[in-house]
Amino acid sequence: MAINSTQELNILLVDDRPENLFSLEKVLEDERLNLKFFKADSGTEALKIALKEELALIMLDVQMPGMDGYEVAKILKESSKTRNIPVIFVTAINYETSYVVKGYEFGAVDYLFKPLDPLITRAKVVSFLQLYSQQKELEYKNDELEHLGLLVNLTTDLMYIYEPHKETFIHINPAVQNFTGRSLEDLNSGKYNSTIIDPELLNIFKNPSGPNQIIQNYEQQHIDKTNENCWISWSFILNKGKWYAVGRNITARKESEDKLALANAELEKKVQDRTAEISKTNKELKYEVDRRAYAEEHLRIYNDMLVEKNKELDNFVYTASHDLKLPIANLEGLLKTLKEEITEGSDQVEPVLNMLAHSVTQLKETVQDLLKVIQVQKERMEEPDNFDCKEIIEEIKFSIKELIEESGAKVITDIQRCDELKLTKSDFRSIIYNLMSNAIKYRSPNRIPEVLVKMYETDEHFVIKVSDNGLGIPEDQQQKLFSIFKRVYSHVEGSGIGLFIVKKAVERYNGYITVESAVDKGTEFKIFFNKPKQSSV
Repeated sequence: MAINSTQELNILLVDDRPENLFSLEKVLEDERLNLKFFKADSGTEALKIALKEELALIMLDVQMPGMDGYEVAKILKESSKTRNIPVIFVTAINYETSYVVKGYEFGAVDYLFKPLDPLITRAKVVSFLQLYSQQKELEYKNDELEHLGLLVNLTTDLMYIYEPHKETFIHINPAVQNFTGRSLEDLNSGKYNSTIIDPELLNIFKNPSGPNQIIQNYEQQHIDKTNENCWISWSFILNKGKWYAVGRNITARKESEDKLALANAELEKKVQDRTAEISKTNKELKYEVDRRAYAEEHLRIYNDMLVEKNKELDNFVYTASHDLKLPIANLEGLLKTLKEEITEGSDQVEPVLNMLAHSVTQLKETVQDLLKVIQVQKERMEEPDNFDCKEIIEEIKFSIKELIEESGAKVITDIQRCDELKLTKSDFRSIIYNLMSNAIKYRSPNRIPEVLVKMYETDEHFVIKVSDNGLGIPEDQQQKLFSIFKRVYSHVEGSGIGLFIVKKAVERYNGYITVESAVDKGTEFKIFFNKPKQSSV
C-alpha cells in the first residue's frame, strides 16, 4: 500500500551527536513523502517531544550519556500515549544476540547498525511508515464503523443483513428485535423467519436480476410483536451475495392515505350531489327566469299600452282644456253684456250674476292650471340660458308687487353665486316665483312676513334656499306638498300645482328639493343642483 503523499508523517531522531542527526535526516529525506523531522540530543528531550507530538516513528540511538536508548524505550512503552510508536534502535554495538534481544524486550521493533546503509535504512523506515499509515487508516475506519454502529442501534428504522442461500440473518439491529419481539437466534430458527421475509420476497432475494441489484420503496405488511398489522417500506441492496435492508414504518402514512382517499371519495360524492342539486336549481332558475322574462315582456307591452293611453289622455285633456277656453271666454263676454243690459238696482239678479261670474273665473283658472300641468309633463330638456339671477328675482318681485305691498312683506335676497347655475330662464323664474309667492300667501297673521331668497354653493352642489316666518307646515302634511292639486291650507285661494311644477322643474336637471318646517314658525325650502365634475387631467 502506497503512503498518501498529503499525509504529514512526523519522525523523531534521537542522538547525542549533532552530526549523526544531520546525516540521518539527509538519508531519510524523500520529496515524494510529506516528512517532518523532530530532533533530540538526549533521552529527556526525546521523551518531551514524544509526549507532545503525534509521531509515526522514533529512530533512537542506544548509546547516549545520561539516559541511554534502552531506558528511553522502556519509558515510552509504559505510557499509553507513546507505547504504540514504533522504535528503531540505531547502534554501533556489535550484532551479539543478547543486545538485540534486550532491545526488543524494551520495545524496539527493529535494529539499524552503524555505519548505516542508506538503501536499507530508507527501506526499513518506509516500511514502518506504511504500517503507521495503514494503522491510522484502520483506526479511522474503526471509528466510522463504531459511529455507524451507534446510528444503526439508535435508529427506529429496521435494518438487517440477510444471506438468502443459507436463509440466514447475519445481523439485525435493535429496531428489528423491538418490532418483532424476536432475537437473531429466533429469526434464524426457521419458525419466525417469515416474520420479516415472506416467500415472495425470499424468491426475489434468491433470484436477483444482477450482482448489485437495488430495490427501493418495497412496501410490505407485517405483524408486529403486539399482533398489529403494520406497513413497512423497504429498500434493499445486494452486495457480495448478501442483502442489506432498511425499512421504515409507514403505517401512520398509510392510514392517513386511507383517510384521505375516504375523504376524497366522500368529497367527490358531495360534489356530485351538489352538482346534481345545482343542475336542478339551475333548471328551476331557468324556468323562473323564462317565466319572469315572459311576465316582463307582457308587462312591457302593457306599460307601452299605458304610456300610449296616457299620451292619448294627456292629448285629450290638453285638447279639451284648450277647446274650453273659447266657450269660457264667450261666457265671460255674455256675462259682461248681460250685466250692462240689466237695469241697475235689481237686487235679485245682481248676486246671481256675481256668483255666475265667480264660477266662470274659477273654471277659467282651473283650465289654465290644467294646461300648465300638461305643459310641464310634455316639456323636454332645453339648453340652459345665460341670465342674471338678481334681475329675474327683481322681475318676480315686481310681478307680485301688489301682494308684497298688501302683506307688508320684507323680501331679502342674498345671491352669492349664480353664474355657473345651468337652468333655463323660464325654469328658474317658475321655481323662484312659486316659492316666493307661496311664502307671502301663507304668512302668519301674528307678524310681518319675512322672506329670504339665498343662493350659494357647497363642495358638490349649487343651492337655492327660500325661507319664511309664516304659518309653517304640519309634519304629517309635508310628504303631500309636491303632489298635484294637494293643498295644506284652504283659506288662501290656489290650485295646488305650484310646488308640483317646482319639483318637476328641479328633477329635469337631476336635482332634488328638501323642506324643513315648524308650525307657526316658518318653512325653509332647499334646492340642490349637482356641480359639474372636475376633470382630473
